[in-house]
Amino acid sequence: MHGWKYDIPGSGVLACGIKYHKHGAGCEVQLDTGKVDFDFGENGEIDGFDLWRLAHFTRDRLPCFGFDSAEQIEKSFDAAIASGELEHSRSGLLYFADATRVLAIDIDSTQPGDMLPSRNRDMVMTLYSHYFEAADLMRENYEKLKTKRKKARKLSRNDEVQSRIYFFSWLGFLAVTCEGFKGVNMRRLLMDERPGEFKELLPLSNALGKLINTHWHPLRDFRNNVFHLRDSPEKIRKFFSKDADRLTWARELHDALEGFFSSYRILCEVHYFMNNRKGELDIGGDLFRHSLRS
Repeated sequence: MHGWKYDIPGSGVLACGIKYHKHGAGCEVQLDTGKVDFDFGENGEIDGFDLWRLAHFTRDRLPCFGFDSAEQIEKSFDAAIASGELEHSRSGLLYFADATRVLAIDIDSTQPGDMLPSRNRDMVMTLYSHYFEAADLMRENYEKLKTKRKKARKLSRNDEVQSRIYFFSWLGFLAVTCEGFKGVNMRRLLMDERPGEFKELLPLSNALGKLINTHWHPLRDFRNNVFHLRDSPEKIRKFFSKDADRLTWARELHDALEGFFSSYRILCEVHYFMNNRKGELDIGGDLFRHSLRS
């Protein structure tokens, strides 16, 4: 596996003063305590190792690790493999059998005092990327088929089936997004667990909370009957009550969530840039182009 996401120089110095040198699927870094060399695993792991790297790392300080010779290290290494304490991977690297593997993407690189979690640990970003983007895609596909129906006055059977799937999935993922929005207690999160500039999102968050609550229970019941096997279509039908006009509400809710997440991501991008967290920037995305139009 090639472990490098960005086209960065082959050698250089990190912001903290640590020298690095890229090689193939790995990297060598020069720490104060000595050089550390590693290869990325098949899924971006950084905790894989082999006998050569162990011997290279310990060769000038064997007593520090309780060994008298390189041969002892090799015997211990082979014994750990034989006992099942270490396990092989397809890349040739070995890992501790009972340990959770460490992925590069999961490393928290934030500095002490930085209140914005790393992108991969930010629950708001997770809510956006795993659930709202799914809702957005489903809505987009549904709206395309809806437009197609208006132009042609009918859809093929296959398009009708897809339209239903997109429509139900849109509302289902929209409900999951709302559930997550409520679950993280967005107001408290923005007030107490994010940098000060994120408080400007409080009016959007407050308005969204009220909008979600308008028809929250029918939407949650709808979600449950989409993503779980239902024994009756009654709650699906109830959602589409003409008196409630919940479809208009769902579109308004979707647009409001889109606006909130866009504003949140822009603040994140600015924070990443200002705090030298360039590896988390959404390079090449539409985020800043959107902000310039706003």
